[in-house]
This record gives sequence, C-alpha cells and structure tokens, in this order.
Amino acid sequence: MSRPPGELLNWPEPEPDQAKIDTLISRLSALDGRAADADDWPAALWDQLAAAGASLWSLPVKFGGQFCPRPLLIQRYAQLATGSLTAVFILSQHDAAIRRLADAAHKPTATHWLSEVGRGRAFVTVGISHLTTSRRLGATATTVASGSFQVDGAVPWVTAAPRADLLVTGAVMPDGSKILFALPTNRPGVIIQAPFALAALQASCTAEVTLQKVSVDDSDLLAGPAPDVMAHPGAVGTAGLETSALALGQAHAALAALAKIDAARTDLVEPLDVLCSTWELLFGQLLAQARGEPGALPSAQIRSGANALALRSTQAYLTVMKGTGFLRSEPAQRWARQSLFFLVWSCPTPVAHASIRDLAGLCQV
Repeated sequence: MSRPPGELLNWPEPEPDQAKIDTLISRLSALDGRAADADDWPAALWDQLAAAGASLWSLPVKFGGQFCPRPLLIQRYAQLATGSLTAVFILSQHDAAIRRLADAAHKPTATHWLSEVGRGRAFVTVGISHLTTSRRLGATATTVASGSFQVDGAVPWVTAAPRADLLVTGAVMPDGSKILFALPTNRPGVIIQAPFALAALQASCTAEVTLQKVSVDDSDLLAGPAPDVMAHPGAVGTAGLETSALALGQAHAALAALAKIDAARTDLVEPLDVLCSTWELLFGQLLAQARGEPGALPSAQIRSGANALALRSTQAYLTVMKGTGFLRSEPAQRWARQSLFFLVWSCPTPVAHASIRDLAGLCQV
C-alpha cells in the first residue's frame, strides 16, 4: 500500500503549540548543517531552544518551568530531532539533569539549582553512564566524616560539559552502594577535559570530567547511598524512551526526505511503505509506553527497533542520493553518521545484542 508523501508529518499526540514547534524545527534545521560538526558549543542552536521555551519543558511550574507531560515531551523530542539531532540531544541531557533535581526538590541544593534554571542563570547536564551502561571505570567515593565524602575518578561521558554550571552525577561507595549528587563544575578538583572527537554530534561538546579529591557532603546529595540510586519510575536511563524518541525522529527526517523524491521512482514505493509502517508501529508503542498503557512493548524492545530503523532509513536515503548524498554539504551523510550514535549511547547489553543479531540477519527487531 502506498501513502501520501507527507503522511508521516502527522504526529499522533495532540500538540497545543504546533505552529511554535514547526517554527522551531525550521530554524533548527537551517542552523544544523553548519553547527552539527563544529568543535565549538552550538550557541545558535541552544539559543533557539531557549527562546522557544524548550529548556523549561521539564522544569516544574513552581520553579518557572513550562512543565510538559511525558508523552507530549517524547513527541516533541522526536519532532525536534527531525530538525537537529545535536540540539535535541543536548536538550535531553539538560532535561535528564532537571528531572533528577526535581526528584530531590525537597532538598535545598536541588531547589536552588532548579530556581536558577528557571531564571535562565544556570545550565545543567548529567553524567551517569558509569552507573548504568558504560564499562569504563567511573568515580568512586569514600566517607571522610559523617555526611562527608571524597570523590575520585572520572565521569566518562558528559554532554555540554564545558558549558555546564552544574553536573548531576554519581559515585560508587566501597560497599557497592551508590550516591547521586549535584556537583557545581567550579568546585575544586573538578577538571573538564577537552571534548571527544566524535564520529558525529561533535557540537554536543561531550567530554570526560575528571574528579580529583572532590568534596561532596550531605547538602549535595540527591539520592543514596543505596544499591541502585538510578531506579525510579520515568527515569532517563538505559533504553530510555527519550533516546528512542531521538532515534525515531532521526528516522522520520530520512523517511520524509525519501517520500519527497520523484514519485516516478516506483522502486521506492514498497521499501518506503515498509519503513513507514515500522515507524508508525514503533512510535505508537513509544507513546503507549510513555502513557503507561498496559500491553505496550517493553522500552528495551522499542529501543532496539528504533536503533534498527534509524540505521535503515538513513542509509536508504543516502543510497538513493548516491554520490551527492556523500557530500558534506548534504544532510544524507550526516544523518547516516548520526544514526550510529544510537548503537553506543546509553545502550544496555540486551539492546546491543539485539542490534548485532539484526545486523547479522539473525532476527528482526
């Protein structure tokens, strides 16, 4: 069955500010080609997000936020990713930090930083991969006095680290329990390394943060010590819905571009229809999971499918564009490179194994 070229542009979740979202996507798209692979902080992209109020979507209203329900926020992430994956990736990490702070809003430190974000006076980000999926040795903490800790080691993957005023991160105690804490980046012993040279999303300024005898006390703690400080409903973590939304947004951009290619290309009708049907299924399940509907696919299964679809759709578009798509000036090559990001970012072992089997042709995800 064939479908109209613009059909995928109809997003299922009701959007009260669709005109504003469409304008923001257009502006991000216009900036993305120049900004995505730059070595510097993409100020123009972030300024567009902030001007549209996107940086306040996850912030509780009492702190000056424009709190957005999770299903709508998930859809907005996917929509913005069609314009600039770099921009919405940075936003997702900023929002993950806000949600962790909001969970601890009864604590003065969290309240302070949430208020600073609401006033536009602070940028926050998160670095928790060493507590979830990263195999690299992360930060460890030792107790030096009652309610006081010394933290040493590395926080391996911190997006927008050079730009951040606060890092929400964690460390492992000698007994294996973990703490989650709010760490100002100007605290003595916090060393922000140069951003990694990445295959894509270079402008996200993702870097390692080294901690050398950093002092943390009870006033900084957001959670813990506990066996698993990362566990709470709706958390942004491994196989998180937010990352799947970014992947499906990337796929959407490629599929929409494919649909605009000359209708005379009858060879594209069947593969495009299959890819679009897969997108519709996965995005519907993503929203169902975000709404907490019984019977929705597990988040890890959605993430596996989103990974595969991002790869297939972007490579299909690159193939159709031929040599032209391989030019740096064209989005096709950028989207194909960016799709690789989902194979490695916050990708738990079961999802990684599913991706490998899919690439080997052993199963479909």
